[in-house]
Amino acid sequence: MEQHQKDEYFDVASLREYDRIVNMTFASENEAFHFFNEYAKREGFSVRRSSTKKDRLHNTIKFRQFCCSRQGLREKKYLEMPDRKRPATPISRCDCPVKLCIKLDPKTSRWWVQNFINDHNHDLTAPDCTPFLRSHCSINESQKCEISSMKASGIRNCQILEYAAQCSGGYENRGYQEKNLYNYTLGHEQSTMLADDADSVLRYFKEREESDPDFFLKYDTKDGCLNRLFWADGQSVVDYAYFGDLVIFDSTYKLNRYNMVVVPFLGCNHHRSTIIFACGIVSCEDNETYRWLLEAFLQAMYQKRPESVLTDGDRAMGKAIKSVFKGTAHRICSWHMDQNAQKYIHDPAVLQKFYELLSGMCSPEEFEKKWISFAQKVSQRVLSRRWLKMIYKCRESWAAAFVNKKMFLGMSSTQRSEGLNADLHSHIKSMMSLGMAVQQFERCLTHKRTKEAELDCKSFQKEPVLQTPFPDLEKSAAINYTARVFRIVRDEIKMAAGLVVNETLSSSMPLRYIVAQTEKAEPQYIVHCSILADNVEKLSCSCAKLETAKLPCRHIFAVLIHMKAICIPRCCVRDRWTKYVKSGFPSDRKGGAFKVSSYLMRYHELNKIARLIHSEVAKSPEGYSRKMKSLKEELQQYEDNHKHAKKCKVKQEYEDGVQASPRIANPKPVVTKGAPKKNKTAYERIKSAVESSRKNKCRHCGHRGHNRQTCKLLRQDNAAEPSPVSDSVN
Repeated sequence: MEQHQKDEYFDVASLREYDRIVNMTFASENEAFHFFNEYAKREGFSVRRSSTKKDRLHNTIKFRQFCCSRQGLREKKYLEMPDRKRPATPISRCDCPVKLCIKLDPKTSRWWVQNFINDHNHDLTAPDCTPFLRSHCSINESQKCEISSMKASGIRNCQILEYAAQCSGGYENRGYQEKNLYNYTLGHEQSTMLADDADSVLRYFKEREESDPDFFLKYDTKDGCLNRLFWADGQSVVDYAYFGDLVIFDSTYKLNRYNMVVVPFLGCNHHRSTIIFACGIVSCEDNETYRWLLEAFLQAMYQKRPESVLTDGDRAMGKAIKSVFKGTAHRICSWHMDQNAQKYIHDPAVLQKFYELLSGMCSPEEFEKKWISFAQKVSQRVLSRRWLKMIYKCRESWAAAFVNKKMFLGMSSTQRSEGLNADLHSHIKSMMSLGMAVQQFERCLTHKRTKEAELDCKSFQKEPVLQTPFPDLEKSAAINYTARVFRIVRDEIKMAAGLVVNETLSSSMPLRYIVAQTEKAEPQYIVHCSILADNVEKLSCSCAKLETAKLPCRHIFAVLIHMKAICIPRCCVRDRWTKYVKSGFPSDRKGGAFKVSSYLMRYHELNKIARLIHSEVAKSPEGYSRKMKSLKEELQQYEDNHKHAKKCKVKQEYEDGVQASPRIANPKPVVTKGAPKKNKTAYERIKSAVESSRKNKCRHCGHRGHNRQTCKLLRQDNAAEPSPVSDSVN
């Protein structure tokens, strides 16, 4: 009896629902589809657009049919495919008769329901499974804007899904699922890989030139294709004017679908943080290419050469530096030298001898003597002898005896460049288009500048706590230096307290002081001091830290303590480490990282204000209901006024601007130099030993690149030895 009453109740409810639907009218075809789709979501099925009829006189649609997504049957030719390679897609069609037919009334311009059938021949989906049906999984325009912004910020798809579910109250209210998100993001990435990829990048840089008068762009083509590209914005030019005494650059970045090499020019700012001066993208790594890059760099920086350059040891790069950066000190990364030494030297005692040559303090004459002793102990293998000849020719670029007295700001490796490489790899994929790779590089550049602004704020707004027994000198250092550099200087002041200063008798300037750990300790350092009108005019130490690192050493501080100085002399304070070094010009740290289309810019501005309003309205249920009603009315009015307008496409791309002329074709995918093979006659890169050292090492012959099972030498040895079975037979 109870079951009969329930069935009767549902029948009555269904009849009422049917009567309500067949008597409805709609302002547009799109409105009818949205209504039928919402109805299907409540019932538990999916819908799709079906057949239409047109008015021949006006060529407009006068009839539209919407049906259940399971309407129809799969054709037999798709079921009977003997040469099928992939498994057949599961069948979803079962010829369901459910449909909603609407017809246009030409007098009222409204659509009325001509036919409605609601009799499924299949089971309906449970409410918690309905969000996975096709017509209920879609990404609207607002969500596309949010997804585009989050993807541009490096947020992964799985994190976007979790964020959307959290904001909407669960996956069922999110509106799209994992497959929809991956399809949209993949299609968005592929849309940037267009035939005019190179043109879009050049067009973007042309727009930057118009907005930034100091922006520098230079590119080169080969056979009509983009071959070389170099750019630097105005802020980078200003940064180089202050911190261009040391330039670090490496060529190990292959982060685009053309396998072109990205060569960033890096430096060190007043917080001892990495700073980016410029960037180049090239197709090859030969001497001519590096010469082109360095000449473009000098042209962008108004022909100002750096005092010193730190590289990974590429020979082509070294030759280009000598010819373009004349008079610039060049140093090869000590870490790469260490890795190569471990490859060619297997005796720990001999390896320790090389470390003494690499970082030990000695004169050039002593180095030559030590080198002869070291070279005699190295293995007589051909590869080792070639390596010895190669590094000896460039000894002035890596041995401490030659580079310790040169200005490298206390740095000996390209670790800053490797750190930037890690940052780029977290945002850039190997198959990205050139435009997307440039965009992500710009975001990495902006991130570095944002951190610099944060450190500037902390240096100006916070004062360190004094810790040394010499508060006057320490306070003087806190006033002048940034927070990071101040900690280094404070450590030098602390260590100066344990030094002994002996003043030598001299009636003329400069005064000469001998500084040591104790009165008779070795080594001893000599500090010269020039005083004019009771002011210290010049200070220099035999350790040369003031000249090489541009910071006063502990020996100079010991002399200042001996002289009872109350502040650090101006001659010891280099502007590049002070917090006021960039106060002369305002910084533009935004760059081009957040340049988006005008549509997205307007969307973000409206959304920012709307969020503030909604956060206040949502505090009360009455305000929420009132605002929700108002928004629905506004949305309906907007749809009615724009029902014939074209759908706005959201594109996270560069706006149309100055056209690149002439048209530049996309770069051709190239094979980069990479790690050289073992049978090469000339080792182009010292760094290449790092990659080859990671290969498997054979336990039989000791060579890398194969194991005992695939060792050719072991096979030859086994073939040469007589078989024990044959011996017993004979």
